[in-house]
Amino acid sequence: MANELKGPIDFVNIKGQKLHVNIIGDGEAIVFLHGGPGSEHRFFLPHVLPLAQKFKLVLYDQRGCGKSEHAKSNTYSMMDEVKTLELLRKELKLEKMNLFGESWGSMLALLYATTYPERVNKILLTAAIGVSAKGYKSFEKELLKKISLKDKINLFKADRKMKKGSGSYEDILNILDPYYVFSVDTLKRKEKSSMNSYVNQLIGEDIEKNYDLKSEIYKLSEIPILVAQGSHDIITPAKIKELLIKYVPHAKLIEIENCGHWTVVEKPDKMNTIAENFFSPSLFN
Repeated sequence: MANELKGPIDFVNIKGQKLHVNIIGDGEAIVFLHGGPGSEHRFFLPHVLPLAQKFKLVLYDQRGCGKSEHAKSNTYSMMDEVKTLELLRKELKLEKMNLFGESWGSMLALLYATTYPERVNKILLTAAIGVSAKGYKSFEKELLKKISLKDKINLFKADRKMKKGSGSYEDILNILDPYYVFSVDTLKRKEKSSMNSYVNQLIGEDIEKNYDLKSEIYKLSEIPILVAQGSHDIITPAKIKELLIKYVPHAKLIEIENCGHWTVVEKPDKMNTIAENFFSPSLFN
């Protein structure tokens, strides 16, 4: 079984900073962009490992995330991550990349593709947010609607504890995680992963102020794009039509039934089938 594969874990030097990279399997490369902002590549594991039977999986922790070094300047922005991804592409000697972007990673994929369209082969987005800060703000608004009064109080307490130094960001995530899935039972399958709250805050602020690709969308016209959205995602398939498909009409949308925001965790078999079909060279050409 591919689930038993353990690939080499290494550090790549990107402009004097160590980036944690995990490469598994052989074949055409798929580069995975994790969410958060501030999460890490372990979110995808072990769920996407069956794809290593046919593809080379390139998973990495964005700057300041997981085991990657913190930025020396202690500043983080969307465009810094775009530049880091481009430097990683050069380091790995990939002429063109297949991008698999999840949540914030879906925004990073689109940002990269509008900056370096000639370096992108295909894009698979899941738990997508949209092409502007409107999607990011909608996500926060819809998530708040779902959270019970009791959990809102618990979040307030956890946030206060964290600011006093007696709590952790993990306490906040423990309250929020059930709202990201269709079935709470699937949380048992989610691997424990870290979250850099500072990276989350800084890139989150950058998204709110500066994320708007509407005038750049024409650059994506030659790139096959597929969006796989959970039926019960915080941003529903109907909403993602308004926030993304409306602006990228050639993008195809697939609804993943009985699934929340974490499609890779909740419906790994379905997502792997979608990814395999989409990234296979003979299809969607």
